[in-house]
Amino acid sequence: MLTHEDVKGEIALLNVWATWCPTCKEEHEQLNKIGLEEGIPIYGLNYKDDPELARDWLQRYKDPYSKVIVDREGRLGLDLGVYGAPETYILDSSGVIRYRHVGEVDEKAWQHLKGLMDAIAAEEEA
Repeated sequence: MLTHEDVKGEIALLNVWATWCPTCKEEHEQLNKIGLEEGIPIYGLNYKDDPELARDWLQRYKDPYSKVIVDREGRLGLDLGVYGAPETYILDSSGVIRYRHVGEVDEKAWQHLKGLMDAIAAEEEA
């Protein structure tokens, strides 16, 4: 079970996704670049999905996530205020949500998120 302590220590993304979400598949290549090529930590929140389908999906399309949280009933998503998938949150190094992006993370959205993450990093260093 992933706890609040597990997401502390570094600035990271929390990405809400599901196998039933066509936009999640569209953004997955960008998430692979962010997580696997750029080394940015991403926590995946598998939202209202079948965990077995999710495991198969990540094997097929690569797994950019540091860890995956299974939210089969959508309770954590409800606590986060998730409207649907995909949504992506920026977590600061204390594990606090600092920003929420609703919709696909494409290259343009990633540049915006990266800029915000850099600003949070500079703020934390000050």
